[in-house]
Amino acid sequence: MESSAKRKYDLLAIDLDGTLLDAQHHVPPRNRAALHAAHEAGLKVVLCTGRSFTETRPILDEIGLDLDAAVTVGGALLTDVASGKTLSSISIPMDTALDAAHWLLERDYAVVWLRDAHEAGIDGYLINRARLHPAIERWFEITPCDMRALEAPPARGEPPLRITVVEEMDVLEKIEIEFARAFDGYVSHNIIRVPTYGFTVLEMFHPIVNKWFGINALCERWDIDPRRTAAAGDDVNDTAMLVGAELGVAVANAKPEVKKIADRVVASNNECGVADLIEDMLSGSTG
Repeated sequence: MESSAKRKYDLLAIDLDGTLLDAQHHVPPRNRAALHAAHEAGLKVVLCTGRSFTETRPILDEIGLDLDAAVTVGGALLTDVASGKTLSSISIPMDTALDAAHWLLERDYAVVWLRDAHEAGIDGYLINRARLHPAIERWFEITPCDMRALEAPPARGEPPLRITVVEEMDVLEKIEIEFARAFDGYVSHNIIRVPTYGFTVLEMFHPIVNKWFGINALCERWDIDPRRTAAAGDDVNDTAMLVGAELGVAVANAKPEVKKIADRVVASNNECGVADLIEDMLSGSTG
């Protein structure tokens, strides 16, 4: 195992879709081998994704590593990988969640209400309305998440980690403008393309939640200096962790605004840019 005194970084945070995973949504063999090498060298390897932990579990199994923790739901949920137990989570306050959900439902948009499955027992609810995008129905059928259908938001129980609307990009961009006016400061939000399922979402979280928030919480838990962290990603929900980490890396297929703020750009997800990054880190050639 490489001595920590010789390593420049102690933690590597890696986005999944569009970064670690190829266009077929699998971990290429070279990326898998690089992750194993990083783990054996003593690096804390943390998957950081907008997926729920339930949706991340198959990727962890595919990687085949006993990783310590995962940052999921865009930073809202930290999970002990070995046990599946929640280390910490931060939900949208219930009053705000209900206000946001009703705001969307009153405009006839179906709402996905995601919970912490380990604590709540299920992954969440689909609250149906007339504007039910066909992709939601497909997702509802194939997702590993345990989702229940409801006619109205649950007024009791665990508040949501995330509220999501699925629609076409042009529709979401119009919704976002009006939504931001109503809820600026009360929730944070992104418009993200979800390549695994082939749809676009407007997703909202507690206002302090992002991937760097989750990574920083793990740094505190593990007594790691944030200046000894590196992060790799491709989309707008990765920008906070690329800016927060000492080394922020974008893959070549990343959005232009993500590459603009990155310290370094590596090869694309299909060309195993993550493996390039890890190999450079382990050889000591990374800046």
